[in-house]
Amino acid sequence: MKKCNYHTHTLFCDGTDSAADMVEATIREHMDEIGFSAHGAWPFATKWHLDPTRYTEYRDAIRALAMKYAQTIRIRYGFEADYIPGITAPDSSIYSRFEPDYLIGSVHLLAGDKKNSGVWSVDGPAEEVAEGLADVFANNGKRAVQKYWHTVREMVASCDFDIIGHLDLVRKRNGVLHFFDESDPWYRRELMETVKTIARSGKIVELNTGGMARKALDGIYPSDPLLSMLYRRGVPVTFSSDAHRSADLTFAYDTALDAARRAGYREIALLATNPARGKFECYQIC
Repeated sequence: MKKCNYHTHTLFCDGTDSAADMVEATIREHMDEIGFSAHGAWPFATKWHLDPTRYTEYRDAIRALAMKYAQTIRIRYGFEADYIPGITAPDSSIYSRFEPDYLIGSVHLLAGDKKNSGVWSVDGPAEEVAEGLADVFANNGKRAVQKYWHTVREMVASCDFDIIGHLDLVRKRNGVLHFFDESDPWYRRELMETVKTIARSGKIVELNTGGMARKALDGIYPSDPLLSMLYRRGVPVTFSSDAHRSADLTFAYDTALDAARRAGYREIALLATNPARGKFECYQIC
């Protein structure tokens, strides 16, 4: 099976290793391909996003590495672009000026409704998630989670990007905070509606082991029930570790492979070597 990872972060955003260090680790791991995906919120940034003044520097640095290691490993360049309605979006119309090979679309932050201002950080430490849930959604977990899934569906349906990042990220701190029940019928309906939207979009879903690497989850994104729904609707998947350090480039890939097989998957999608024949190619995982 080809071993790739398109979701990696470096010192250009909130990673702890340089892009060169990540490439060297990729080679040691005998991987076939690596893709860099700096956090983007063009033209804005938080402390963990790529600084807008460094987008060209980032692009040129990755391209230089791709040329240097061209005979050893394929290196791709892209962004993990945030979706914050009315502020920034993972869309080719926004990022094409930087000529990325691909875009990952993710929802990390949710704005409150008309009754409550502020922003809820879905991906933060448990204390931060709890504070945001109280401040922005008055501790109404159902309303917060429904807002999350509505925003994900809106992103998938309206934005031109390639890979959906950590699809059910809203689960990350639920094991500690218990602000919703994944077995509730309303939650299952949210998943089903989201899978329908994804299937219509033709986008790829990543099997992301980052929650495991950061000891927030025992399993991958997406959950087994959600992954089974995706399989039944024919949604293609790829593997990633959402690596923020070189040691995690292939973290828990065996777990992701097992989850894919349990759901019924026998192929993964990788970026095409010849884009003229399509954006992605499928490879057997058995």
